[in-house]
Amino acid sequence: MFRTRQAPSPTGYLHIGTARTVLFTKLLAKINNGIFYLRIEDTDRSRLQQDTVKVLLRALDKIGLNADEGVTLNINGEKDGFYGIYQEGRFGPYIQSERKEIYHTHAQKLIDKRLAYWNYLSADEKTEIQELKNILKQPIDYFKICKEKYGEEKMFISVSEGLSSEQKPLLMYRIKREQKIICPDLLLGKTEFDLNLEEDFGIMKSDGFPSYHLAHLVDDKLMETSLVVRGQEWYSSLPKHITMFKDYWESCPDYIHLPSILAETGNKKMSKRDGNVNLQDYLDKGYLPEAILNYIAFLGWNPGTEKELYLDRIDFQDITQPKRLEKLLQNISVDFNIDRLSKSPARFNTEKLNWFNKQYINYLSIFEFDKISSSELNSLVKDTNQLQYFLSVKLDQNRAILTTQVGVESNSVLRWEKPGTDILIWKNSSTQDIKINLDSSLQFITNKWGEALFLRERLEKIFSQTQLDKSNEVKFNESLQELNLFWETSFKNWILDNSFQTGNILWPLRVSLSGQKKSPSPFELISILDIQEIKKRINEVIESL
Repeated sequence: MFRTRQAPSPTGYLHIGTARTVLFTKLLAKINNGIFYLRIEDTDRSRLQQDTVKVLLRALDKIGLNADEGVTLNINGEKDGFYGIYQEGRFGPYIQSERKEIYHTHAQKLIDKRLAYWNYLSADEKTEIQELKNILKQPIDYFKICKEKYGEEKMFISVSEGLSSEQKPLLMYRIKREQKIICPDLLLGKTEFDLNLEEDFGIMKSDGFPSYHLAHLVDDKLMETSLVVRGQEWYSSLPKHITMFKDYWESCPDYIHLPSILAETGNKKMSKRDGNVNLQDYLDKGYLPEAILNYIAFLGWNPGTEKELYLDRIDFQDITQPKRLEKLLQNISVDFNIDRLSKSPARFNTEKLNWFNKQYINYLSIFEFDKISSSELNSLVKDTNQLQYFLSVKLDQNRAILTTQVGVESNSVLRWEKPGTDILIWKNSSTQDIKINLDSSLQFITNKWGEALFLRERLEKIFSQTQLDKSNEVKFNESLQELNLFWETSFKNWILDNSFQTGNILWPLRVSLSGQKKSPSPFELISILDIQEIKKRINEVIESL
């Protein structure tokens, strides 16, 4: 069976680039009817941050990138006491620090095969050798140096002896020189490497924990990994890894080395210095998981069509967010394949991410948008009509780029304060002109109200049904647009018929109804407010002039 994996380190948050790699890995497992598993690479104890494992898993869970096997937040698995997470699957443990004895067993086999040896050089000696290398411009033959200095017998002592030595030696892998090796990559193609240019490298530290080189040699074989997907920063290590696999196991998994994601400016890899690489930060700012997942799929992949959105409005009506994320992944997987992956770096673009987010925010039902936006306006529901409240939130939804942008527009309806005279004045108009124009506008609204009543009643009827049946959301939006258009058309015709100046009428009307200089259009406000509230606000403004 096809099996692929990711092995993040518990050293911090979930990086956008890591999330992209996990996404591609999961998609490749899906299109190959295989398994995507997750293990934790925690052998570098100096960088370990215990709490970040849960942080990583929660972030992956929020954007729908759960693994089929391995470490998980699923309480049905076997609990790990140190991290407080769970493990599922027949190839465990999936936490590398718990596999120490397994690594020691295979390290010993490498020593027995003369593929690994102990390096006793001190830090000062290694520094001197590096300085010499800089002068000679040649790779260092550590095996030859150690053999001349210590003799082969000491270099090939057992793992237990090496780890108990006071000299704290480093176990190194011995590269077979005088040969060239072909290293295939499913994305980048085949490359020939000259092993004469490679140096022996460490595979086990004196604390008994393996390096990435040894851990992935052992784990990827024992966990039956078919494909390894990782960043191109590991491409230079490919000859080492393929050599190890062929020397020890006689076969190796396939590899894909993904290009980097560049920052929005310059040609540097997206990093912490940009202040925008933590996926959780995007969730906290108000980006929907659907938008993030859909967007990062395009960072290094293109379906070869004009299609960008992989969810439709209907998917946001009766499907829960976890199910939507599953459907999003399924929809992308239909078009996804290795041939459409880019060999060049992708550039992160906040403006494009904002576009995805705005599209999907507009797909949300009013009720879900109100719920996930954590709006402080909820406290005002008891003080206002339910329909008026949700129509006000709809103003925010129509304009929001982030789910946290609630209250910007709806405040003009729900938290009205009488505006000052200074912002009511349009160009050279006087307060007397404003009074006359507001009074005329109010009379027009009152006279026209009867014609709009059937539209409002239809909106109210659909709204009551919408609370029970979200499939009416489209009808609700259409009816609201029709009501807005009714008032816009009526006002513009009235203004034209009476030869009014448009700004002299609409500016003070909008400011009076909203109480603010920046607000929705007067037509939207009239569609939301009832006639009593409209009269109250306009009359209060007229009396204050």
